[in-house]
Amino acid sequence: MRKKLLWVLFALTPFTLAACGSSDGDGAAYSDEAYGAVTLCGYKNLSAEKSIYTVTDQDVQSEIETMLYDYAEYNESDGPSENGDSITADLTAEKDGETLFSYTGDDSYEIYLGSEEFGSEFDEKLTGVSVGDELSFPVTYDADFYLADLAGGDVTYTVTVLGITKETIPELTDDFITDTLGYESKDALEKEIRADLESANEASSTYELRENLLQQVIDGSTFDSYSQNLYDSYAAGVEANYESYAEMFGCESVEEVYDLFEITEEDLEKEIITQVYRTIIVHAISDAEKLELSDKDYQEGLERYTEEIGYESTDQLLADYDEDSLREWILEDMVLDFLEKNATITETETVPETEGVFEPEVLFNTESVPDAETLLDTETL
Repeated sequence: MRKKLLWVLFALTPFTLAACGSSDGDGAAYSDEAYGAVTLCGYKNLSAEKSIYTVTDQDVQSEIETMLYDYAEYNESDGPSENGDSITADLTAEKDGETLFSYTGDDSYEIYLGSEEFGSEFDEKLTGVSVGDELSFPVTYDADFYLADLAGGDVTYTVTVLGITKETIPELTDDFITDTLGYESKDALEKEIRADLESANEASSTYELRENLLQQVIDGSTFDSYSQNLYDSYAAGVEANYESYAEMFGCESVEEVYDLFEITEEDLEKEIITQVYRTIIVHAISDAEKLELSDKDYQEGLERYTEEIGYESTDQLLADYDEDSLREWILEDMVLDFLEKNATITETETVPETEGVFEPEVLFNTESVPDAETLLDTETL
């Protein structure tokens, strides 16, 4: 059975970037055959805002509701179907006389009523159906519908309902809190959840701040050249990331992901070149500030990542990540620590955005990154 749910909650928080200032480090030149050449802007005494996210009572309750889903019970039903049910079906979609997709037999489709994966009208048509029902119905889509193949026309669906699964969420009773969740009271549960959310918000705020500072240096520095080997390694990494998205969403090729999210070749190029520039900047600052990665720093970094990612031991971490990559990440952390320590930071209370359509993650702001074509004459040292 193919499961493919395209609506995912995803936090999208824009950064407000300031220009790299004329402070210590301005004009420092760096060149290394393994990475590239850059003239640094002033990277000390940068200014940036740190967003402080307040945890609300609604946030706590939403987290509790999410927690309850872990204890949901699923039972097969003959129908009728309701919002929240999962329907297994043979599903075919046709538009202008052509088949857009067809999932039948062992490749049947799982439809989540309420997700509106194919729009609200589609979900409405499948509400109240029973196992064995066969339906054929049209759905009209607006031109701006998020699935490009469906947008701007009439799509006819043919559906055979093979199965219906009902989801039952437990009630948050006192007995459930104590016997199942293991808390003394509802107050104790809410207190721990609030503390966890505050910790997660602080980690998010710090991450955004550090990315802001590093992006300022990327935007303000002048890149003279880069290593082709470095570029090729990041190009391969970006392609691998999008291949994982293709698998996640049940796409047959990475090109389908590009089409789905309207990702152009220019977008991919900027994503690659920004990672290249990021690596050059990290090594340029670490070189200028003599930030050398000692064996102690490396071991402490391994232990930190082991805990943060959730591995039981550093050996398990090393089994999944190569040592060179881990050393790069730990060195980058040292540079980010340096930038944060030497920056002027203003804290600002912010309400986080918590809902949206999933988009493949682009780690950095690439709008102001110079086009790689400007470096073609000197892209290898």
